[in-house]
Amino acid sequence: MTQRSVPAARTAASIAPLWQALDLHLFAWVGGGHAARPRTLALACALGRWSWVPLLALMTAVALRDGPNGLWVLGQCLAVAALVQLASKRLARRWCAQRPFMRGLSPNHLNHSTRGGFPSTHATVMGAVLGFMALQLSAADPALAGMALTVLTGWARVYAGAHFPLDVLAGLAFGGLSGVMLALVWVV
Repeated sequence: MTQRSVPAARTAASIAPLWQALDLHLFAWVGGGHAARPRTLALACALGRWSWVPLLALMTAVALRDGPNGLWVLGQCLAVAALVQLASKRLARRWCAQRPFMRGLSPNHLNHSTRGGFPSTHATVMGAVLGFMALQLSAADPALAGMALTVLTGWARVYAGAHFPLDVLAGLAFGGLSGVMLALVWVV
């Protein structure tokens, strides 16, 4: 019996160098690195640490607008956020992807731990919240505000050296998909 080879099958090992090269290129373009501008860095650090506060305020405002059902949906959304946060941190521990500051590309502006940075847990949670709430919102304005905040947070985490851009994009994709799937399965 002869073995057949799988043509053009890309393994994680063959994709990794391309992924890393793209990530380094994008980080050089978006990240503050060692030459971060002080005012821009201050804004990035504030957003990178505290963006969950306006997101929670936005979620609460939407929930209050929708009455008792809105508060129930808010509770479900917070549970979804907790679940995807655990999943994201578990994936980051498994993959152990170094953060930009761990590779000497940037100072550790956010005083972040050295656990793996892929996927970005901030982006995963924010993506899940948006994905979950998108199926629940009766108006587009809160969703647009949430998307803007999420994009700004992703930029801030990259600028401050806590993540590579693809960490954030992967987190958004994973979180958004998880939020939508959980909303379709869980909402009663």
